[in-house]
Amino acid sequence: MITRYSPIAPIKVLESMLEHDIKHSDYTIGNYLLLLAHDVLKYPMEYEDLVREVRHYYRGDEDTFIIMDNSIIELGNAMHANDVIEAACVVEASCIMTPDALGGFEATKELVREQAPLLHDCNFPLMRVPQGANYTELVECVNWLIDVFPTPALSPMYWGIPRWIANELGSRAPLVNYIGNIQSDSHVYIHLLGMSNNYGDDIKCALMPYVMGIDSANPPNMGTYWLDISKPKNRGHLKRGDYWEQTKLPRMSMSNIRFMHNAVVKG
Repeated sequence: MITRYSPIAPIKVLESMLEHDIKHSDYTIGNYLLLLAHDVLKYPMEYEDLVREVRHYYRGDEDTFIIMDNSIIELGNAMHANDVIEAACVVEASCIMTPDALGGFEATKELVREQAPLLHDCNFPLMRVPQGANYTELVECVNWLIDVFPTPALSPMYWGIPRWIANELGSRAPLVNYIGNIQSDSHVYIHLLGMSNNYGDDIKCALMPYVMGIDSANPPNMGTYWLDISKPKNRGHLKRGDYWEQTKLPRMSMSNIRFMHNAVVKG
C-alpha cells in the first residue's frame, strides 16, 4: 500500500499550491487530501472548485482520495455528523470521520450513539476514530466501533489514529498493529491524524502495513519560519500562529511539503 501525505492549509494556500503544480508540473498539493469540515462549509464554492481541479489535474495518477475531517482539533469539539456530511457532499468525499472526543472513550461512545442513525444512512464510507485514556481503552473502542459500524465483506474499513496517542502514550504503533491484525473480510486502511511531537514515530507508523496516509499543517507552517524539516534539529511541532491567515507559502514551505511526500513513501 502506498502511503501519502496530505498538507493541511487554508483554502487560498491550497489553491496557490495547485496553481504551482499545474504551472511547474510539480507535486505539492497532491491528490490525497484531508479537508476540515468547518472550512469547507465556510468556503463551499472554493473547495468544490479546488477538488474538481485536483481530480482533473491528477486524472492520470492514482484516484483522488478526500477525507472529511470533523474539525475537532480546530474547534475543540467534533462537528455534528449533519455538518460533516454536508461538507462531504460539497467535495464528494471518499470517507468521513466518525464523531469523537479527544482521549475520551465514554464521551466518544455517547457522541457515536447519538449520531449513529445519521452515519448509517449517509452513503459515505466511515473513518472510525478510536479514543480512550490508554491503550486498553483504545482497543476497547476499536472493538466497539466495529460492532456499531460493521463493514460489508470485501469493503474498505477506514481508521483514523489521533496524534495525541504518540504525544501522551509514546507511539501509535501498538494501535496500528492491533487494527492491522483484526481478522476481517474487509480491507483495512489506516490514516494517521496529524503529525505528533515525535517525528520518528510518525514516519515509522506511516511506513507500517495498512497505513495509507498522514496529514499535517506542521511542515508548511515550519516553512513560514524558514525551518527546513529535512534537518532533524528542526522537527519540533510548532503552534500554528497566523498560519491560517496565509494566502501563499514561501519556498521553504513548498520544500518541506515535497520532503514529506517523499518521507512517507514505503521502500
